[in-house]
Amino acid sequence: KNIMSRAVLTPFENYQKARVTFVQTVAELATRPQNIEALQSAGVMALLRPLLLDSVPSIQQSAALALGRLANYSDELAEAVVSNEILPQLVYSLSDQNRFYKKAAAFVLRAVAKHSPTLAKAVVNSGALDALVNCLEEFDPSVKEAAAWALSYISKHTAELAQAVVDAGAVGLLVLCVQEPELTLKRISATALSEIAKHTEELAQAVVDQGAVPFLAALISHPDAQLKRQVCACLAQIAKHTVDLAEVVVEAEIFPRILNC
Repeated sequence: KNIMSRAVLTPFENYQKARVTFVQTVAELATRPQNIEALQSAGVMALLRPLLLDSVPSIQQSAALALGRLANYSDELAEAVVSNEILPQLVYSLSDQNRFYKKAAAFVLRAVAKHSPTLAKAVVNSGALDALVNCLEEFDPSVKEAAAWALSYISKHTAELAQAVVDAGAVGLLVLCVQEPELTLKRISATALSEIAKHTEELAQAVVDQGAVPFLAALISHPDAQLKRQVCACLAQIAKHTVDLAEVVVEAEIFPRILNC
């Protein structure tokens, strides 16, 4: 009986090893621009798609990572992710997978959204916003960071897209993320708030209404130059719209500290 079951198991084990090797190799190849066209010609998207639902978690993660790297490369490849109907699958997995997968899935959504308003809209239409906002409440800071990146890249294009991010309840959670100890999370959360506030007076007001300004103002004295730059940019994007909004920023006691930046 053992010999029989061994005979049955061996091809399954071999198939799993082959999937692992394939997906890890593709993810590695996708880091180099000179390989992208050949991967695309070989039909890589259609092969990666079912691996997003693989029974082996490491295969799922590597498949998402490979797709993110491909989508990041060009708007043409990002469009291929959309046309292969990969986004709903990622959104579905965002809600119920482990933190490593959530990071990889959020990376794909960000890589697609970054290219154009049309592609960002495709991400929104796939139902990604609620899943990304839920990720901002995750315990793991790297998952929060991945979600904040994606929300920032969606918000940057148009007021309509930024409003969708606000309506999904992202702003209050981004304000909480600005207060987290991790530097990279602070930076990307400040950037995301900036990308929302820049479009219109109403969107800037939405950021103010969630109490962002005092927390941003407090970071003007932070030793990290990049964070300071992002915080100052965000305060500027809020203040630029009206005298009232400028007063909110000034009243947060940014002077004279901002002059020492």
